[in-house]
Amino acid sequence: MKLMKTYKFKLKLTKTQEKTCESWVNSCRNLYNLALSERIMVYEMRKKSVSKYDQYNQLPELKKLYPWLGEVYSDTIQEVLDRLDKTYQNFFRGTGFPKFSKKGEYNSFTFKRSFKVNEKTIKLPKIGEVKYFNSRDIVGTLKTATIIKEDNSWFICITAEYETPFETIEVDNQNPIGLDCGGIRFLALSNNTFIDSPEFMKPFESELRILQRKLARQKKGSKSREKTKQKIRKIYKKVYNQRLDFLHKVSTNLSNKYSALYMEDLKLQKMQQSGFSNVNKMMSDKSFGNFKLLLSYKLKERGKHLGLVNPAYTSQTCNACGTVDKKSRISQAEFVCTSCGEVTNSDLNSSKIICSKGITASTKRKTLV
Repeated sequence: MKLMKTYKFKLKLTKTQEKTCESWVNSCRNLYNLALSERIMVYEMRKKSVSKYDQYNQLPELKKLYPWLGEVYSDTIQEVLDRLDKTYQNFFRGTGFPKFSKKGEYNSFTFKRSFKVNEKTIKLPKIGEVKYFNSRDIVGTLKTATIIKEDNSWFICITAEYETPFETIEVDNQNPIGLDCGGIRFLALSNNTFIDSPEFMKPFESELRILQRKLARQKKGSKSREKTKQKIRKIYKKVYNQRLDFLHKVSTNLSNKYSALYMEDLKLQKMQQSGFSNVNKMMSDKSFGNFKLLLSYKLKERGKHLGLVNPAYTSQTCNACGTVDKKSRISQAEFVCTSCGEVTNSDLNSSKIICSKGITASTKRKTLV
């Protein structure tokens, strides 16, 4: 089975290389805005859509009109148009309409080929040999390399395609586990245990409020305002890294320990738009969407099954007798069955229902391609 994995490394750029990367980011941002402007204008005037291939064909003329485009590697320029096209495709699926990119927001460019990774350097077209912190070996066939600027530091994300030892995923229910994602406690497991998540954002809430009030009072475009923005970004980046480290450790442990995992197929975006601010904050801080992604690829690497269960009535069904009654769930923590009198923790009860539903569904198909 073929899978894709992304490796992220910090770069050690020379001053010349850093200037080149800054210039390329600006050029890519300007091209993105030009291409978006053309698509909007053509549709308003002619009611026609412009494809990325139409815009590919215009690149030679654009390079004559804008010489700075010729300084950027050709594949990198095409990837900008690919990126814009992808935002349009997402718009047609129901997301927001593409927006013009502001300076500081558009912070990356991509090589689709012609880069080479060595032990101490990465060779990039038109940029040359770039030093990097080689923290791990890359496994598989190299596909893309994306240069990203984050808080005045430069990183490279290299995507590689690799083969797992497993042609198919066997559903093995000898040692399964059900997971219930909660707002208060991170996970409830069907073996009567909990996994708690630190409140990553809470220690910084007071400092963030002060910085955000300060930012609101500062003049737009001033150096002091930019410094405040950098401080805010640094806090969010620290929280992100702490959360990601926790999610990696939990997902690795679970994927190693159990033969199959089952969890609810939650529509997290809709839940976070429900209007309950406290719930939204807790769900965002737990980052269940990232957790599911990490768990999914780690289980695939190990040839194990991740089952997504319909969340309907999982919190209202008694694990002991199967009675469905919303009155049985007394609170976030307490479940008392109105039929058999079973008293248990609500999240633990839900995790057992999720596990049993998942096993039932998986037995209908012994092998998933």
